[in-house]
Amino acid sequence: MSSASTGHAGVDLAAALDPITRTVAAYALSATYPTLPAAAAEVMDLANRSDAPFRDVDRVIRHDPVLAARVLSVANSPLFRPPGPITSLRVALLRLGWTNLRSILLQAVAEAHVFPRGPRRDIATARTHAVAVAHIHRQLAHSLGLDGEHAFACGLLHDLGRPMLFALLSSPSAPAVDRDRRVDVVDRLHCLVGDRVARRWNLPEVVARTCRSHHDEPPDGSASQIGATTIAVSEALAERCGLGSAPVLEPAPAAALLRRLELSDTEIAIVVGRAAELCRDLA
Repeated sequence: MSSASTGHAGVDLAAALDPITRTVAAYALSATYPTLPAAAAEVMDLANRSDAPFRDVDRVIRHDPVLAARVLSVANSPLFRPPGPITSLRVALLRLGWTNLRSILLQAVAEAHVFPRGPRRDIATARTHAVAVAHIHRQLAHSLGLDGEHAFACGLLHDLGRPMLFALLSSPSAPAVDRDRRVDVVDRLHCLVGDRVARRWNLPEVVARTCRSHHDEPPDGSASQIGATTIAVSEALAERCGLGSAPVLEPAPAAALLRRLELSDTEIAIVVGRAAELCRDLA
């Protein structure tokens, strides 16, 4: 079965969709999705490296005033809890550290270039969910003792296909379709499109894999690295806080998934509490 005829979880679109929705799906799969502007692409690349020189980050940000303003806005948000006002990239580095600054850069690029267009309600929901899952996923990776280098990026961009599809299907050239059909197409195709865009943007393989397979049933309850299981837990925690995506994650409850990861009751309570705190900050 060709990738052009399947959605996530191996759904055969030709068999699963009515003719009108199938036409919309075909349009979405044949579309060319945007590339990142050069400055944003370079920032994304630097933020995905643990050894990126600060001078390179500073140089790129200085040449993109819109992105620079977005970075400062994100850095001063309650999610990062700065000890005082962040007035420059260097102040952000000194006060918050490189790990937090990497996350800030990724979130700033996503807000500027992943969530700028499309139906306002759908894009706002996708953006809020993505940011919540990013912060929860980074915290979860730390709690599990996993290599969290790309944990924030995987959480932030796991649903990359959703905003790309919402923007595409709201354009004047898109087939006319009601919202329910549009949402159905997005639900079915966002993993495939997310993987396609991630590769077009030269994102790390672990990020592209997360975009492609985060709705696949994990083979077991263990997690030796970030991936489908840890994203599933993070999405379940976001859902628990009312910041889920549609359709509702299966199999949920978050606590049951956490227990499958062999966390102690104390560790579960800490992870759940921190997730709730992050979601309150985001709200």
